[in-house]
Amino acid sequence: MSIDTKRLSIGKLLGSVNEVFRIPLYQRPYNWGKDQWNDLWEDLIRLDGDQTHFLGFIITISQERQKGFGYFEVVDGQQRITTILILLTAIRDLAEKIDKDRAAYINNYFLKSSTIDEIEAKLILGRKDNKLFKKLVEKSIKREEIKNEKIIQAYNFFLEKLQDSKLQWQHIYTRLLGSLDLVLMVTDSYYDAFRLFETLNNRGLSLSSVDLIKNYLLSKFSANESMLEECIDIWDSIIENIEDIESVRHDKVRFFRHYLFSIEYGVVPIPKLYSKYQKLIDSNDNLLSLVEDIWLKSEMYLKLYNGILGIKEVDDRLNTLVRIEATTCYPLLIKCLSENLNKEQLISILEAIEVFTLRRSICNISTRDIDRIYNHLALESFNKEMPVSYIVDYLKRRTPSDTEFYLNFQNRDFTRSAQTKYILEMIENALTNNTREKTISGRSDVHIEHIMPRELLRKRNKVIENSWQKELGTRASEYSMFVNRIGNLTLLGSELNITASNYPFLEKKKKYEQSIIMLTKEICQEDKWTFEEINIRSVYLAGIAKKIWNFNNLVLK
Repeated sequence: MSIDTKRLSIGKLLGSVNEVFRIPLYQRPYNWGKDQWNDLWEDLIRLDGDQTHFLGFIITISQERQKGFGYFEVVDGQQRITTILILLTAIRDLAEKIDKDRAAYINNYFLKSSTIDEIEAKLILGRKDNKLFKKLVEKSIKREEIKNEKIIQAYNFFLEKLQDSKLQWQHIYTRLLGSLDLVLMVTDSYYDAFRLFETLNNRGLSLSSVDLIKNYLLSKFSANESMLEECIDIWDSIIENIEDIESVRHDKVRFFRHYLFSIEYGVVPIPKLYSKYQKLIDSNDNLLSLVEDIWLKSEMYLKLYNGILGIKEVDDRLNTLVRIEATTCYPLLIKCLSENLNKEQLISILEAIEVFTLRRSICNISTRDIDRIYNHLALESFNKEMPVSYIVDYLKRRTPSDTEFYLNFQNRDFTRSAQTKYILEMIENALTNNTREKTISGRSDVHIEHIMPRELLRKRNKVIENSWQKELGTRASEYSMFVNRIGNLTLLGSELNITASNYPFLEKKKKYEQSIIMLTKEICQEDKWTFEEINIRSVYLAGIAKKIWNFNNLVLK
């Protein structure tokens, strides 16, 4: 990583006559508000004598020189440098009434850059802000017409502060240029710049990777303004689709990995995602078509994640995949939607994924190979004569056997997760012959209930804890080995769950008798609740589970 780092005053940062700072297209518009403006102002006016104040870092990428100008793309520090230039513009305009020479100096050296033949703005903002900012610097703006714009609000804020300040504008100007410092970091590599950005801001690489991909893609359209605008609009739609998925909103890189897995062989780790997309972009002859394809797949991704394909039986199963954390299968499902499979074919594949996922999860099979499995299926299945059968068979051969699943199901611990609740719901459906006459509500209405309580030792319930310990006798020390077994879990409405609490088993039974859930009512047949009852019920429920999550149930169409 090659980085040139310098601590500079604002005057030295902006004083180079032929350097230009440029905000890249992917950066968000200027959005600092009154709190940030006021912080900068207070930092400035509190300085005394030779004091200096450190403003932070500005990370830039050096660009190819053009017409004698050195261009620096601002990766981090956009809001800060824009605000400083707005403040300088306000100082210039105030100075113009009193000291025209000083105003001209500010304009020519700090707001603009120049060569012998050319003049360029010192700061070029993004597409949504630059026209307005340029008018502000050129004094050609009718501020009352666009007073709601952030840039104009910032300008008016600083102009008012300058006019009301007890300090003369000359002192503020001197302090701004000489006493405010920042560290300028320059690299010639996008990758290095964003790794640096990640380190300094303590942010994950996910967001940075997506920004990098966007910037690299848009740079390919820079010579064609109309195509650039079209590409930006499509990209914005892609991001909107991803942000409409609650669990992916802050992890956009997940979609871009899944998209890649659906079109190319190989599993790419997050740190190498950007370089992989660089190669994809460089090797593509029709980039607009590529962007449109990413958008189309983002539409599919949104429908998959939110279960809104519009076919109830399919949507129900898609929602199940989210509950059991099986969304790593989306590269395959994106491909399935692209191939226009019918409802029956989709259902067969979704059911196979559910069996595959739950059996492996219960048996604690490593997920290390999951991405490779779905990458293979996305790219290979539809070259086969019977793609659905190929997918089901491929998953089946990598799924634990009946015996493995049966033994692990009865002996493992279960957490109070969405997956566990789904498993209990499905067992309930099996007990009622899948009539589905009642729908078990969301997790806020129906809770996972521990029959033997999760905690035996609670100071406020000594009478209760003594009854459970008395029931367990000398085996009470084995309690942690059984309390989270499936045989000790059931479903119970929230009100009943709260009142059942940690009470002795006979007291709990009275609450269970009020439940309409068969899985819970069955427990009322027991006279006591010990490790033996938990073992027996675990074996019983494992037998039901083995029949529910079984490839033999699948009907291939």
